[in-house]
Amino acid sequence: MDTKLFGNEIRKIRKDKGFSLRKVEQRSGISFTFISKLENGNRNIPKPETLRKLAKGLRISEDEMFELAGITTLLPKNVTRISNDDLVNVPIIGEIACGEPIIAEQNIDGYLPIPQDSVKDGNYFVLKCRGDSMEPTITNGSNVLIREQPDADDGQIAAVLLDDDTTATLKRIKHIKDSVFLIPDNPKYEPIVLNEDKPGKIIGIVKMEMKMF
Repeated sequence: MDTKLFGNEIRKIRKDKGFSLRKVEQRSGISFTFISKLENGNRNIPKPETLRKLAKGLRISEDEMFELAGITTLLPKNVTRISNDDLVNVPIIGEIACGEPIIAEQNIDGYLPIPQDSVKDGNYFVLKCRGDSMEPTITNGSNVLIREQPDADDGQIAAVLLDDDTTATLKRIKHIKDSVFLIPDNPKYEPIVLNEDKPGKIIGIVKMEMKMF
């Protein structure tokens, strides 16, 4: 897409939502000066990682942002051709507010289209994997589809909240006596042990990793 057209679309979305440049800056981590230049067509269309941040700041899905930028959208890696009628928008969860349901408005950073057949047996949400502790199974930056549930079997990869943290860690589960071991697939990291002294909360299990083509 032409940079001026892209900038006009970004400005329209921002104004339609009633967001100031400062508000988008706070939510995205992108400077308001950069956003202003982008809206005025004075910057090239950003790289995918910056587009993801901008989508978060504007409260739109990464898929919509990538479409505006003319970049291939995010779809599950095992899906090739699929119609819009077969997709359902699944919420992308950022930080998780304490005491609130996981899929609550204040936790949602956007939406990602997922095949309906993949999410028909429960409540689902998407988390972005940050870090390399689960490589090579799950790569840094991947979007991961999670089925919401309070427990996991040994060997399953679960999303876990640690203590009063607001972001979930992805680790493989192993129960040993009264403790739960959170085991990374990357051998350079040590397991995390959950017990009475270090409690945690399983919020779901990984069902699918999604990458960008």
